[in-house]
Amino acid sequence: MRAAFALVVVVIAIAALAPAPARPAPPSGDRRALFDELVREEPSARRKAIEDWPHHRWSQQDAFGALERDRAARLAREKGSTTQDLLLVIDEGLRAGWPGPDGRPLDVTTVPLKPRPMD
Repeated sequence: MRAAFALVVVVIAIAALAPAPARPAPPSGDRRALFDELVREEPSARRKAIEDWPHHRWSQQDAFGALERDRAARLAREKGSTTQDLLLVIDEGLRAGWPGPDGRPLDVTTVPLKPRPMD
């Protein structure tokens, strides 16, 4: 019992004294260009989500959100950034009203949750 306690104390001490892992730098350069790159596939992703969930609007938004997250994660790996930083770029663009690929502001509405009956 004492050995286990001693081990826990040692692990906590090592974790407390070890430096935090280096975080990648936030995206540099033109954030607007990065936003454009991130949302380039939005119209086709929204169409795919509607095709996958034709009768359930909340699930369409959920499916679109998953596609958007995957796109941000893929681009983050390519750019050596984090998914969170790239999602913040999308958030910044949405709040600023930056237009999407078709020149119009992107859809920012949220459909209230209406759970589907269990399949």
